[in-house]
Amino acid sequence: MIVTKKRSFIKAISWRVIGSIDTFILSLIIINFFSENFTYDLAFYIATLEVVTKTIIYYLHERLWNRFNIGRIKKQVNRLRSFVKAITWRMAASLDTFFISYIITGRFDWATSIAFFEIITKAILYYLHERGWNKIDWGRIY
Repeated sequence: MIVTKKRSFIKAISWRVIGSIDTFILSLIIINFFSENFTYDLAFYIATLEVVTKTIIYYLHERLWNRFNIGRIKKQVNRLRSFVKAITWRMAASLDTFFISYIITGRFDWATSIAFFEIITKAILYYLHERGWNKIDWGRIY
């Protein structure tokens, strides 16, 4: 099975929408939990910058994984492949989130908290996203 670049691109966009909403909500909660004044602008900046960086990183991650046939079964992939992809993606993405959060907030504790909680929420969301896309044949060449 070969996966087209269009499929990888659309998958990257669909994931980024889900991921950016999650990042915005987590950042908003964490920043305002530790802050005396309610603010949404820092969470907005973090989530917005992530749209650019993570779309690129996700696309590259997806193209890299398409080079390996491990866990591919005819027209689908097994759960282990989805799980390992979720782990490798989460490692790359959490580092990106940490750096963006630190650059925007200037606070190591906020950046660490955002990246930590994101590991939990996004690992679950990413796995579900992978399993959902596994049911779609568009963009696959057999």
